[in-house]
Amino acid sequence: LVLPDGRVAEYGDPSATAVEWRLHEWRVFRRLVLDGDIGLGEGYMASEWNTADPARLLRLLIDNIDAIGAASRWTEALTRLAVSARHALRANTRSGSRRNIEAHYDLGNAFYRTFLDGDTWMYSSGLHACADEPLAEAQLRKIGRVLELAAIRPGDHVLEIGCGWGGFAIEAARRTGCRVTGITLSQEQLRLGRERVAAAGLADRIDLRLCDYRDVTGLYDRVVSIEMLEAVGHAFYGAFFRSCDRVLAPGGRVVLQVICIPDERYAAYRRNPDWIQKHVFPGGALPSLGALVSAMGRASRLGVERVENIGPHYALTLRAWRDRFTAAAGELERLGYDETFRRLWVYYLTYCEAGFASRYITNLHLVLQRPGCPPDADNRESTRNSSDAPHACAPQPRAV
Repeated sequence: LVLPDGRVAEYGDPSATAVEWRLHEWRVFRRLVLDGDIGLGEGYMASEWNTADPARLLRLLIDNIDAIGAASRWTEALTRLAVSARHALRANTRSGSRRNIEAHYDLGNAFYRTFLDGDTWMYSSGLHACADEPLAEAQLRKIGRVLELAAIRPGDHVLEIGCGWGGFAIEAARRTGCRVTGITLSQEQLRLGRERVAAAGLADRIDLRLCDYRDVTGLYDRVVSIEMLEAVGHAFYGAFFRSCDRVLAPGGRVVLQVICIPDERYAAYRRNPDWIQKHVFPGGALPSLGALVSAMGRASRLGVERVENIGPHYALTLRAWRDRFTAAAGELERLGYDETFRRLWVYYLTYCEAGFASRYITNLHLVLQRPGCPPDADNRESTRNSSDAPHACAPQPRAV
């Protein structure tokens, strides 16, 4: 720890590889005492501290989270009340969801172009064969796995809840011959997504719409949602699964990719909104698997057929995004994003990378079906023999 006056303090095992944390302002300590993890992130945004590898520092802090939390919990209480009150005002009602989505996804397509791959435009975890694999290949492998889990057939009509910029819809229509209806609440995503669909020559098979999941009509053979549930919120999980059940045709299947927090931390997490919820995803909240299963059971006939953990892959995706984002600093400045905003996003990508690398949070593929439907086909052998299969050096999806 390098203090603002230049003094150096060392902690931990002296034989371990050191992490240097350089403080530029004394006020960092006040932020940590009063605001905890929120203060830590806000100090980074304000350039009050730096480190050569933020992900390593944050992993170190995560490894010691129990001791840190016990020491700081009482001093954060008043600040947490204010943050919780602000978060409650951002509930994901129909009007609230649109405001919250616009606040994050309508930053501008030129902004997202600086770090997403230019082929798929997927803003979700890929499946990586190895650490230095091109990002687009990892995303295409992820799409392939979702298609396998969903067992999409030629002629199926697929609903994608949270279609982003059309990456999954385009690949699904190309590979399987299905039709896709994709919904989003982001005007920016919708505009570019429709342009990409038209450029791919798939406008006759893909229909992207501005629509809330609660307002979808019709019947669909498959429902897919890739990292959209994080924007739903605890109070609305039942509404989400009720909507899926309502529009799913008999014999249909739902496949979700969703970031989750462990059940044992879920109640405390709900009471204490974090830095990401304050600064990056207004109204957002990570579910736990138990919370999803409970809401599913109360609100729908759906049940969990299969679970795969792809969390370790997300650390690789986030590192790739961060490298691209950092390299695009000049372009971001020309687009009008100032240093504080750029540091916010660097910290956000790093914060998430550390969380997945340490297994503090995870990412799941869930296959859902109604009772009496044909059992989920075991795709493990076909996946091993496929060109889309992860190589031996990759962290493997794990069925549990």
